[in-house]
Order: sequence, then C-alpha cells, then structure tokens
Amino acid sequence: MKAIHITVVVIFSLFLASCSTTEERMYNDRVNNFLDVIKTIPATSDHKDPAEHFGHLFKNFHKDAREEVIRDVYAKEFYFNDTFKTFTDIEELIPYMEETAENVETTTVEILDVSKSDTDYYLRWKMVMKFTAKGRDINSVSIGMTQLRFNEDGKIILHQDYWDGAEGFYQHLPYIGYFVRKVRDSL
Repeated sequence: MKAIHITVVVIFSLFLASCSTTEERMYNDRVNNFLDVIKTIPATSDHKDPAEHFGHLFKNFHKDAREEVIRDVYAKEFYFNDTFKTFTDIEELIPYMEETAENVETTTVEILDVSKSDTDYYLRWKMVMKFTAKGRDINSVSIGMTQLRFNEDGKIILHQDYWDGAEGFYQHLPYIGYFVRKVRDSL
C-alpha cells in the first residue's frame, strides 16, 4: 500500500514539475491580469478605518455575507481576487460570497496589522474556518494578507488576497488533501 502512495506522489510531482519546465507553461493569466489591472485602479489617498470597513463583512463572514453588507463594503465595479475566484462586478460577487458563507459553519477573520503604502492598504489577518467535507468536520486556521484600495466613497475598488489556499483549505479536503500534503512535505 505504501508503494502505491509513493508512486502516486511521484507521478503527481513529475506532473507538477513538467507543468513548470518552460516559460510558456509558466504563464499565469491571473497574475498578468492583476498586474495590468492594478495600473488602471486609482490609488487610495486615505481611509478612516480600513480594518473596520473590511471587518464589516469578514469579521464574522458566515453571518455577515449578505447582499446589503456586500454592497456597503464594495463599489459597484472593482477588482476582487481571493486566490480562488476573480470578479470585477458586484452582481457576480454577491452570489459567490453568499454561497461561500452558506457552505461553512463559521469563518472569522481577525485583523492583526494594517499598513499603508502610497497607494494601498495591506491588512494582515488570521482566518478561522469551520466547515464539513465528506462528513468530516474541518477546523482550519490560516494567515494571509489583503491588499485594498478604496474609492472616494470609502468602498473597496481593489481586493487582492495573498493567502495559501493549499494550507488553509485544500489540504483539509478528503482525497485531494492527501496529495496536497504529500507534495508540500516533499518540497
């Protein structure tokens, strides 16, 4: 049985390595799209309390991910990337967030630190997520950072998460989690 696991891990590792052997294969549309889009989004001059604004939705995401809260936090048009999905319109973001909130028992985000650059705010956070996958209760704790820009009305026009989805989510899933952990541990 151990030989089968090792074989699967080796094959999966070789597959991952082959996906990154040429420059053409390394092209990442999401990264390049972000680097192009960020040039078009106005800088934030100031926001009275970016952590409170962000926390209005994410402090208790399971409870607060409702249409009226999402509309209070985000502008009508924006750039949003949470490492899983990218959106530019609030009409697409609302159902995604509502569905995500419905699929977790709880998700809380604690802001640990806020930094400001010339153009952006950076919120460093700890997220605790409780959900069930294939009948198994999952308690995930992860850290990450969100880059934010706000419009003149104080609403988010740029939301880019820097978060390890493998550590915070995928490694906990049945079947795929085994392979994610094995690849991570072999690096």
